[in-house]
Amino acid sequence: MTAPNHTDIDAMLTAMLAPSAHPGDRAFTVQVERAIDAQAAYARARARFWRSFGFEALAVGALLAALWLLSSAPLPAPLSGATHWGLASPLLLILLLWFGVQRWRSA
Repeated sequence: MTAPNHTDIDAMLTAMLAPSAHPGDRAFTVQVERAIDAQAAYARARARFWRSFGFEALAVGALLAALWLLSSAPLPAPLSGATHWGLASPLLLILLLWFGVQRWRSA
């Protein structure tokens, strides 16, 4: 096996790294830049959605816990029924429908 000559390697690298003889494809470059911008916008929108969804889920959980605690208190206990969820279920349904309408209006 013979060792490659340094001048052969230099000539090969010069040929491979030489600028192209024809101009670049500007339309392809613009298309790739638009795709990158669209992907970044989608990532920002997705992060914004999950942040909003997490906040709303915490709010619904807090309200559900508050309704459960209120329904087990002795004062409004006659309104809640034997299961302690008689009053909480309709109020939670109204709350979830309100969140759904808010999300639908913002879309």
